This record gives sequence, C-alpha cells and structure tokens, in this order.
Amino acid sequence: MSSNVVMTRQAHGNPALTVVQSIIGQFLCPFLTPILLQMYLSSGAWYSKVLGNEDDNYSEIYKRVFKQLGLSLFIPMAIGQIVKNLFPGPTKKVFVDWKLSKMPSFALLTLIWQTFDQAFRSGAFKSVKPSNIVFMVFIFIALYFIWLGICFSTSIIWLPRKDTIACCYCCPAKALAMVVSVSAVMFIDLSPIEQSKLQIPAIIYQALQIAIGGVLTIGFRKWIRPFEEKEDSEKATSEGDQTKSGTSGVVS
Repeated sequence: MSSNVVMTRQAHGNPALTVVQSIIGQFLCPFLTPILLQMYLSSGAWYSKVLGNEDDNYSEIYKRVFKQLGLSLFIPMAIGQIVKNLFPGPTKKVFVDWKLSKMPSFALLTLIWQTFDQAFRSGAFKSVKPSNIVFMVFIFIALYFIWLGICFSTSIIWLPRKDTIACCYCCPAKALAMVVSVSAVMFIDLSPIEQSKLQIPAIIYQALQIAIGGVLTIGFRKWIRPFEEKEDSEKATSEGDQTKSGTSGVVS
C-alpha cells in the first residue's frame, strides 16, 4: 500500500483513493485467496498435497487464516481505533511527537527483508529452473499491462484523471506483506525452502510492479499536466473575478 500511495502521489494522482482501494483489496484478500488457491490445487503441482483432500478444507483454511489475522491484525486495529477515539490527545502525542507512527514502516521493511532473506538463504531460487523464472517474469509483465489496460479503459469513462491514476496503480498491484502472511497461515508444516518457493512469484511480481510503476509515473504526469494547467487557470480566473467583485463592492 505504501508504494502505491507514493507512486500515485508522484504521478499527481489521488493518493486518498489509493489508500481506500488498498484497504478494500487487503480486506477482501483473506476471503478470496483460499477459494482461488483451491481452484489451482487440482493442477497436480507439488504444493497440491499440502492442504490434503479433506472435505472440510475450506473450513479449516478459513479457521486458520482468520484466527491468525484476527489476532495479529483485526483485533489490534479495533483496539487502536478505540484508544485513538477515547484518548485523542495522548495518542497524538505518542504517535506524532514521539514519532511512534514510524513503527509500521519499520515492521513492513522487516517483513519484506525477512521474505527476501529466507528465499536466498534457503536456496529457493536455485531450486527453481531459470526457464521457469524467465517465464514468470514475462507472464507477470503481461498480466500487469493487461490489468492496467482494462483498469485505464474502464476508469477513464466515468472517473476524473486523478482518480483514474489511483485506480491504475491499485488494480494490478499485489501486496507482498499480505501474500506472505496469508501463505504462511494457509500452508502449515512447510520447510523454509518450500515456504520460499511459494512466495517467489510474489517476490518477483513485487519487484516488477515497483519498477513498472516508477516508469509509469513519467507518462501519467505528462498525461495529467494539461488538465492541471487548465484547472489552475480556471482557479486563478475565479479568484480574480472574486477579487474584482469584492473591490467593486467596497467602492460602492
């Protein structure tokens, strides 16, 4: 979410809409991911035996996912909102004056660092064929631009340009922190190398989306610049008319 907000702001989009879309997407992730993964388990891949073939797979998966996410995410967020509303003064002092608001960024960096470190240390990249990694890179680039094209062509019809940019950064994006958390909960009793092999696609996609998103900021800025200049001109004209109106009233 942080990278999407930063790139949206750099592209002169609507970062507030990016935050809202990211929160909605990450909220839906625990509900949709188990169903989507079960759809792919019938392919006979090596990971298809991890979850077994019991009839209660869905119930067990959802039980594990929401138990872990509830204890580590939903309950702390609810408590935080209660404390923030009951004690706004002390909360602001702790998070603003004492700079405790920087803690989530450090926690996220630690999680991402741990994911990359485990992938390299366990030798997960070496265990995957180079041709498979190259295939993933091209597939991910194609998927990114397909979703980007769909999102742009549908958003531009009824949304302002700033909102369109925000949608273009959120819809094709994948949050590495959520992928790591959900995959660690869904697949149990895995060795570090197996966990890393599951997370390799997300690692590659994360790097690609940041690289592509950074390049797209240049194009989006050029695309929205005429609109911003027109908006600034109309605003200046409106302010000038109000000033003349106020001056005329004083003279009268």
